[in-house]
Amino acid sequence: MRVDEHARPRASVLLALGQIRYQLLLLVRNPMGFFIALVIPLLLLVCLNLLTPDAATAMPAGLHYAQFLAPAVAAFSLLNTCYVNTVTGVVLAREEGVLKRLRGTPLPTWCYLAGRLGSTFVTSAVAVAVIVTLAVTAFHVTVTARTIGYLAGVGCLGAVSFFLLGLAVVAVVPKSETALPVAYGTMLPLAFISDVFFSSAHAPQWLHDVASALPVAPVTRAMEAAFLPTAQSWPMPTSAMLTVGAWSLAAIVIIALTFRWEPGPIHSGHR
Repeated sequence: MRVDEHARPRASVLLALGQIRYQLLLLVRNPMGFFIALVIPLLLLVCLNLLTPDAATAMPAGLHYAQFLAPAVAAFSLLNTCYVNTVTGVVLAREEGVLKRLRGTPLPTWCYLAGRLGSTFVTSAVAVAVIVTLAVTAFHVTVTARTIGYLAGVGCLGAVSFFLLGLAVVAVVPKSETALPVAYGTMLPLAFISDVFFSSAHAPQWLHDVASALPVAPVTRAMEAAFLPTAQSWPMPTSAMLTVGAWSLAAIVIIALTFRWEPGPIHSGHR
């Protein structure tokens, strides 16, 4: 009996690790997922940096636009990896019956979700590392050890929050064909008002207030603050952490109440 009690948690952990490996393999074999996670953010980093002169941005004296753009694009990469890929991947798995079949196996629910979350962590870390490396080597962005630590901490908070929000949105996506439009249709407006791509220093105050009450802006602004050479302390204020935490908790409640493992009626009607 003691052997069973000790072996069961170990087996569950191995199942979760197997799910992480499985989800990473799916991402590697899916050109669209790889394109969304890494290629699009890299293209934005290069194109926006080349096309936007420093004089056109509200940057502190002596800093280049790339110093702001690199962490902003890293935040955009988190959105793509943890939110967009989660929405599209989970909806596709549900509508193709993969989730329904998994529900009938001994795989615990938490192992599947942990596998999804773990794979997004790995993918996000790789994508952000590539973005920061390119920014440092090609665009002379200044990075310190403290910057990397702050960026990793904020990135983890953002990854968890965006992943949970993606799972919550899955409930309102009726079929796989609408997953990508819904994901980008909800993510891009938030990105544009949350200081991603361009600084919104001259935007109306009400827009700043709206963005601050949503989860994307606190993460993005904290990542940008971490990249400032003068950063000496944790870049995310307590109010911003509470905002991200509140959205994450709300997403957990929505997931618990509305998450479906079986295909919707629209999809099953065609079978």
